[in-house]
Amino acid sequence: MQLSIGSTSVLPSGRIFMLTLIHFDFCPFCQRVRLALGYKGIVFNEQPARFYGPEHFQSISGFDRLPVVEYPDGSRQGESLEIIAELDRRFPETPPLCRGAISDKEWEGVQAWRARISDMLFRLIAPTLPQYASLGQDPRAMTYYRNRMESWLGDTLEGLQERRKEWYAAMEADLQDVAARVAVHGFYTPMFSVADTLITGDLTGLRLLEDIQLPPELTTYFARVEAAAQTTLLPTRG
Repeated sequence: MQLSIGSTSVLPSGRIFMLTLIHFDFCPFCQRVRLALGYKGIVFNEQPARFYGPEHFQSISGFDRLPVVEYPDGSRQGESLEIIAELDRRFPETPPLCRGAISDKEWEGVQAWRARISDMLFRLIAPTLPQYASLGQDPRAMTYYRNRMESWLGDTLEGLQERRKEWYAAMEADLQDVAARVAVHGFYTPMFSVADTLITGDLTGLRLLEDIQLPPELTTYFARVEAAAQTTLLPTRG
């Protein structure tokens, strides 16, 4: 149970957290932090943002990209993985996500895997993210998003969508590797860790693909991670 008072939250223990997450609901990097906060049980306020570009991001957060967390002392921090590491440091009474939850070698392996699939992953998920109303139903946000994605990825969103099976085939073996691992451990390791926030946050857009069925082990894993974090990442259907 938690009680909200203005911009603060009061727990039954009497502790007050004033942590604020400035984020986009569709952003994989923001979703990592949402999963981390949910798993740790850290009370936080949400400040949803619009995808209007760096000047707008700066005006609401002081950073040119999101997520950004504002801590109880008023300091702010960007970069999702740095935020998650800092949450471990600032809230040591909560379950760890970095040290104590995953070894350095395992974490290096996750990061290498993620780097390997990066190009194909964004070609796959870029056309799916407008399914989130905060992006797809906001013309100004969609204009900026389309221009940015198409300039970066070298194709239209429609063109990327048409080639989804080609992009998926290029990374299917890497997805099967993770699917086999989580089928054994439950999470990436036997404990929920920063790896699970990265994998689930980054791959959630794949769950929105048309005509492509993910390995069932991954589907089960995503549900398990969301349950552990008490967080739902998929867009709300009207």
